[in-house]
Amino acid sequence: MEFLAALEGWEPRPAVKPEPSSPAKTPEEERRLRRMISNRLSARRSRMRKQRHLENLQSHLNRLKSENRDLSNRLGALVHYSLLLRGENDRLLSEWTVLYNRLTEIEPVIRFQQFQRLSSLTTAAICGGLGSSVTVGEPNLSSLIV
Repeated sequence: MEFLAALEGWEPRPAVKPEPSSPAKTPEEERRLRRMISNRLSARRSRMRKQRHLENLQSHLNRLKSENRDLSNRLGALVHYSLLLRGENDRLLSEWTVLYNRLTEIEPVIRFQQFQRLSSLTTAAICGGLGSSVTVGEPNLSSLIV
């Protein structure tokens, strides 16, 4: 009875006295009955294991879904940040191009101004060597008067 009471959905029946006309159970019938009870208990344990395994899988699935959601959110944030950086990079590249072109345009003017300064300094040094001060652009008449 203890084995049978442990079975799911099985309720013990009140003991029935064997009728005098019913034959006693043979050892083979007893073994068959014990085996049937053992199989039912084994099936119940198997169902319980299967249920625990299913619950573990469901829990693991929930954790993976949560992790996937977190990773998806992080990826979305990184993609957004990447787009912002690309926009900033494009803006800076455009600004660099404009500045480079401006520098390229004014470089000859700067070189010409440097050349003029060097020329005036050279002229002043040459004229200054004669003993007079010379202003750039003015003729030096002091060397002509004797």
